[in-house]
Amino acid sequence: MLESFRNAAKSWVAKVLMGLLVASFAVWGINDVGNGLGDSIARWTGFGPQDLVKIGDVVVSSEEFRRDLNNDLQRIAAQTGNALTVDDARRLGLDQQILDRIIDGAVLDARAEKMKLSVSDQSIVAEVAANPTFQDGKGNFDHNRFRALLQQNGLDEARFLMNERKNRLRRALTDLGATGTALPRTLTEAMARYRDETRDARFFSVSVSESDVPPPTDEDLKKQYEATPQAYTAPEYRTVAAIKVEPVDVADKIQVTEEEVAAAYEQRKVDYFTPEKRTVLQLGFPDVAKAEAAKKRIDAGEDFIKIATEMGAKESDITFADRTAADFLDQKIADAAFTLAEGQVSAPVSGDLTTALLKVVKISPEVQKPLADVRGDVENRLKLDKAKDEIQSIYDAVEDARASQTKFEDIAAKAGIPFTLVPAVSSSGKDKDGKDVELPSKAELLKAAFASDVGIENDALALTDGYVWYEVREVIPSALKPLADVKDQVIRDHVAGKLRELAAEKAKAIVAKAGNTTKLDTLATEAGAQIQSVANVKRTEPQETFDGMSVLALFASPPNSLTWALEPGGKSARVIEVSKVNTPAFNAASNETKALADDIKLGLGEDTLASFMKAARVDVDVSINEPLWREIRGMAAQN
Repeated sequence: MLESFRNAAKSWVAKVLMGLLVASFAVWGINDVGNGLGDSIARWTGFGPQDLVKIGDVVVSSEEFRRDLNNDLQRIAAQTGNALTVDDARRLGLDQQILDRIIDGAVLDARAEKMKLSVSDQSIVAEVAANPTFQDGKGNFDHNRFRALLQQNGLDEARFLMNERKNRLRRALTDLGATGTALPRTLTEAMARYRDETRDARFFSVSVSESDVPPPTDEDLKKQYEATPQAYTAPEYRTVAAIKVEPVDVADKIQVTEEEVAAAYEQRKVDYFTPEKRTVLQLGFPDVAKAEAAKKRIDAGEDFIKIATEMGAKESDITFADRTAADFLDQKIADAAFTLAEGQVSAPVSGDLTTALLKVVKISPEVQKPLADVRGDVENRLKLDKAKDEIQSIYDAVEDARASQTKFEDIAAKAGIPFTLVPAVSSSGKDKDGKDVELPSKAELLKAAFASDVGIENDALALTDGYVWYEVREVIPSALKPLADVKDQVIRDHVAGKLRELAAEKAKAIVAKAGNTTKLDTLATEAGAQIQSVANVKRTEPQETFDGMSVLALFASPPNSLTWALEPGGKSARVIEVSKVNTPAFNAASNETKALADDIKLGLGEDTLASFMKAARVDVDVSINEPLWREIRGMAAQN
């Protein structure tokens, strides 16, 4: 869910027009940009203790920011059914987006005021009256319905009009950037040709080996180590303690009686039932007469499969293996198939979908497993069900113990639930030796632990049927490893780099030697290599045998020229001939071209809007109370 919100927030239009968390009047779809400003914005000349941001002479308080954040989280929950916590919002950067949204909204308000723009109440009222959302069954404006919907969204009529007036003025300023302008045909055509151009290539590979690389000196290793310190820097590690409780963790302690097991078996008897299955040959005919003729031949000793072969069908085409009656789409066919004896051929069956002859070649009878055969499974499932009822009481006990500052180890021991202590784990779930670390609900727990810190009491992570409690006991900062500890890796990296250099030099030398006259075939013969071909390569679509580096080289060179590119692994390179350039015809009316034009317009519009907002901010003094902002973001991390 969080990833989908991230992806939606990449557009400049989305960021300016309410950011990701659009404070929309949901029943009408109108963007209520920055409504937390509203009437409550105070006008000051400087920062007070709770003044968060100053835009011109408008100051927004930290309380107003928090209200906007909470309102937006509530709207997200109402509109999507997925609740985000304040901590989720912080990790996604939504708190920053809301602050930017408030600033941008106030900047637009200042620009609209400077330009003396206005919107009449009458135009808003007329649009409200014409909106079907606010009309009764006869198409008339329903004032009571209108007021009820406003109330649901926390608005009254005066505030609604104020917000709409402000939103329309803002949209008047941003619509040009959001929608873009008409594109010249030449731009669309150039972009379409660039996108759709394909090229054919011929190529061969040359390789080098590690024996071609001299043993590295101490100076070589020092140079490699110092040139790429990030490659030899250990990530940040954290010591994490965790307690987990799920039904499986307490099921073994649950006692069940024989009567309960028997009752549970009766309730779940269908889970241990396997219906009758049959393997049926089904041969379809265009009409009953042809089916009857074939049936006479079968009754006279003709083979069923032979007749199917004559009709152009293979045995696999007419075989329906191990099917239940419910597996057949045609109920009449199913009924007929499940009344036949094994080996018997039916009379013609006029089904809803076809007329067919059926032959049953195998019957697997239905099986109802008795309680004695499945007792263990029934008992385990019954215990798990009962254990689910114990989870809440365990949760309460753990929370009480945490409130009393009891150690995780002691809490887990008393409750009889698993305790895990990982001395050092990276955000990717590896220990210091690079091995995977076992943690309950690993992905969620790591994400939460690396968003927390030492000494913070964290809320439990909710699982499907349980909880995970965690605490960060130590943060081991990221640090550059000593050269002596990573010497083997440094040697490997040095050798790999030299191999890439040698492979590139070898390929470049062949291309340089060839000049404009020597053919690829001659070069391949001299190198003892085999020529390969690839066709219809697009610049944005590398192929399995022609990777991204080769594609870049191919499209960076003119037709009938030679170029080169390193191959994956770095121990080889390929010499490439640009053998053909295929320039597609331009079709301005195609759906693909229209979609491309829309994308170009959107991109230009976003750039225009970004430039406009940047220029608009220059005209308005914007300052942020940085200490207070850091405090708010830190508090969000702890909520």
